[in-house]
Amino acid sequence: MSELQSELSEIASSVKALLAAFHEDTWCKLELAPVDSGPLYQRADGSLCEVGDDGWLTEYDDPDNYNSINS
Repeated sequence: MSELQSELSEIASSVKALLAAFHEDTWCKLELAPVDSGPLYQRADGSLCEVGDDGWLTEYDDPDNYNSINS
């Protein structure tokens, strides 16, 4: 079992390179972001929706399923 655990804790070098490339311009993005803005979610149609403190979208536009989500 310890052999399996050691394999799971190691991160492949290709994954490390991918993460490094992804986070390369993080500081630039943070400098451009407004201080008081919340996280946004971009929908498939290109529209943006704010994400609340609880991690859920603040706008929900499917009235057929709205009650089942909030109950």
